[in-house]
Amino acid sequence: MEEKISGTPPGALEGVAGDLKIGVGWVLAALSFKYRAERPSEELDELAFPVGVGAKAYELMGRSSRGGAPLVARLALTAAPVFVPGVTRGEFAAELRRAALGCGFEWSDDDNEPVIPRLPVPGPRRSVEQSTTVCSGREQRAVRL
Repeated sequence: MEEKISGTPPGALEGVAGDLKIGVGWVLAALSFKYRAERPSEELDELAFPVGVGAKAYELMGRSSRGGAPLVARLALTAAPVFVPGVTRGEFAAELRRAALGCGFEWSDDDNEPVIPRLPVPGPRRSVEQSTTVCSGREQRAVRL
């Protein structure tokens, strides 16, 4: 990777409370995951990053602008690596991950696993091939009117 991105400025979050700092790390980690998972080889749009930071801060703070989202967004932009035009989403994701770790955000391989298991939905199932409904182990023919 050609050196396009400079890391987080030293002392960017000096004096920021621990919980707030971890929240900033969460915002950066969430964007890192998004950029790595969605179109990592495409160039990152200059406006997409600050908009994404604002959206993730809004989400973190309970989807309210009164919950501290503007402060978290400003701190996340301060702690983030400096954007350089021409950088890919994947390259920027790697730097965002480093910045998130620097904020105290603990990243594990299990963080991106679904939290709620997918359970089968109760009720009858339709069989597309046979146009029948399976209910309680018995097949019932669909009546067409």
